[in-house]
Amino acid sequence: MVVINGKRTTAIVIRHKGDSVTLVPMKSGRLSAKTVAFEEFRREWTETGYALSQALTTFLTHCMKWGASLEVTKGLERLAARDRFVVGSLF
Repeated sequence: MVVINGKRTTAIVIRHKGDSVTLVPMKSGRLSAKTVAFEEFRREWTETGYALSQALTTFLTHCMKWGASLEVTKGLERLAARDRFVVGSLF
């Protein structure tokens, strides 16, 4: 899921555990994950109409250029693999 907050920061959700959400906010430099309580997530972040595949491409390109934590890299790769599998199964 691609989300945005009131400060116009775009992020991708890489994990949802029911009581907490882990997301990757886009920023300059090395990307890192941020875990917040589900209530805080609902209060501060809203879903965008931005396509997940396009956002993944942007985030992965940024990771290759500027780096990212291992949690971010694995989370984004997992999402990309799942996205390919879902689209592939439709055809």
